Amino acid sequence: MKSVMKHAQLTDVHTLSEASRALRERLLKSPYLVPMLEAFPTMAVVLNQDREIVLHNVRFAEAMPSGTHDRLLGLRLGEAVGCLNEKAAPGGCGTGEACSLCGAVLAMFEAQKGNRAIQECRILAEEDGQPAGAYDFRVLAVPLTIGDDDVTIFSLLDISSEKRRQVLERVFFHDVLNTAGGVKSLSELFHLVSQAEYDGLIEDLGGLSDQLIEEIQTQRDLIAAERDEISASLRPISTHDMLDHVHALYRFHSLAQGRFIEVENRAEGVVLTSDATLLARAIGNLVKNALEASAEGETITLHAARCDANTVEFGVHNRAVISRDVLLQMNQRSYSTKGVGRGIGMYSVRLIVERVLGGRVTVTSEEGRGTTVSVCLPIENDNDLQKTNEAS
Repeated sequence: MKSVMKHAQLTDVHTLSEASRALRERLLKSPYLVPMLEAFPTMAVVLNQDREIVLHNVRFAEAMPSGTHDRLLGLRLGEAVGCLNEKAAPGGCGTGEACSLCGAVLAMFEAQKGNRAIQECRILAEEDGQPAGAYDFRVLAVPLTIGDDDVTIFSLLDISSEKRRQVLERVFFHDVLNTAGGVKSLSELFHLVSQAEYDGLIEDLGGLSDQLIEEIQTQRDLIAAERDEISASLRPISTHDMLDHVHALYRFHSLAQGRFIEVENRAEGVVLTSDATLLARAIGNLVKNALEASAEGETITLHAARCDANTVEFGVHNRAVISRDVLLQMNQRSYSTKGVGRGIGMYSVRLIVERVLGGRVTVTSEEGRGTTVSVCLPIENDNDLQKTNEAS
């Protein structure tokens, strides 16, 4: 118990306000509070009425980004973990538009009303200006009165692995199984079709086989990207060839049944330097999202155009409109409007495009105009590459 108390008292208190420092000193006089925090099998903190950390256990400090271990006191949760939404909030963590949908913030407010609350929250973290990870937490907020002080005991259980397992289970037990079933069904038709239909059946079977491989490789690359174990294999890419490839790959997809995919040729082709495989997977995820959002009989369109002298845009458009609540959460790893085990589509696109390919992803959605998701990438040495291609 002495070692626990020693750790709690060694934490830097200079970031606390005078009132919070006095509160902390009163709390430390409790013979039970600090040992109780350390007894939690999860990360745990004590929050004041401003939702600032005044005490925390060792597990919480060890889990925080490097460079914050000695200055956690006085921070709100989003500030401590490096939440991207916190940086855009006018009054810090808990005050932004996206914060109104954060499970951690909602649980804290509920506890301040005197109620015990359990929520799930998703956090995209940043450290030193670079992506630091995507986390899923199950949080518990419990009101506690010690003497005349009302505080909140707040614990966080990292359920990121559980969410990842749900996604992988869905991919391999649903998506892959469905595609494999399509391959089997087509193969059973070979002895029933005429010679004239044979070539078309071969083409369909090849498309489904490519889709099956793509589903598996996409998950492999997503996991590698999250671990920073993937790098771009750069080579010249034609925007026309890229869109034709994505169109050919997904026109056989089960989601495309009763729906149409069109490629707009609204600008001359551009040659850029990028990783063709990763880019196709990113655009493919956008196509799948658009197909899922489209009603039967509707058409989604793909386009590519030069934005300026240095960048090119790939876009996927559909007629559906995304609500504001969904827009605020759609970049989170496990957020989905489609149920358990879903929700990595947009997250995976951003991860690949922004972390690996050096581009950016934007979303516009308006009534009457539908939704367009754009992937903007650097062209790099476009002129030199075009000359090389022409010479070859």
